[in-house]
Formats: sequence, structure tokens, C-alpha cells
Amino acid sequence: MQIDYLKYFSQAHQALEEAIGSIQPFLRSYPEAKPRLREFGDLLLALFAKEDQTFFDTLYAYYKDDRPSTKMIDFLVYDLKEAKVNYFTFFEKHSGEASDTHARSFPKDFMDFAHELTERMQREREYLFPLLQKMTSR
Repeated sequence: MQIDYLKYFSQAHQALEEAIGSIQPFLRSYPEAKPRLREFGDLLLALFAKEDQTFFDTLYAYYKDDRPSTKMIDFLVYDLKEAKVNYFTFFEKHSGEASDTHARSFPKDFMDFAHELTERMQREREYLFPLLQKMTSR
């Protein structure tokens, strides 16, 4: 059975945006933000798991004769690597028992990370979603 990637990514983006929104009111209260942060991290890992080599191989195979689309897929793969690095950097610092230093930097770190992630999701909506729409309409 083939996965409806467009539906999955749309739902994942919505869930991530809701998770970001649920954390923002608690930026100054790390103990209250922490359980929501774990859920947010789990949602993001699930999204990253779907954007695996098989997923991109499927895109490359479909668009093998479309050079502009394959270049866009190359960009999305590169951009995903950067998003994963940002994820690991942020969660390494903020998912364990935060020291006072990390707890104090949490509001800014979270807002910076959320902004980067929101931009990534926007790029996916602009560039990945049309590729998926074309692929599923064949």
C-alpha cells in the first residue's frame, strides 16, 4: 500500500505548528514546557523518519527526466540534513535535565529553533508539496 505523503506531511505540519503553539505560553517555565517539548520532539522525529532515503529515491525515480525537479529534490535533501542537525543541537541542550544556564536560554533557543522549523515547513509546502501533488495525480 502506498503512503499518501501529501496528506501525511500536511497533517504532520499542522501537528508541529500546534505543538509549537502549545509550548510558547510556557517559555519562561521550563518545567511546564518540558512535557510538551518531548511531544514536539517525537512529532518531529516521526516526520524526519518519513523523509528517509526510500522517500527521496521514490521522488528521484519519478522525476528522473525532469532536471529542475531533481535539483529541487537535491535542495530539499540538503535542507533536511540542516534541519536534523538543528534538531539534534537543540534537543541535546534542552531535552535532558536542564541546568540553570540551559533553562535560562530555553526561550530564545526554542524561538530560534521553532522559526527555523517553520521556515523549513514553508519550503516544503512551496516546493515539496507540488512535487507530491504531481506524483499522486499521475
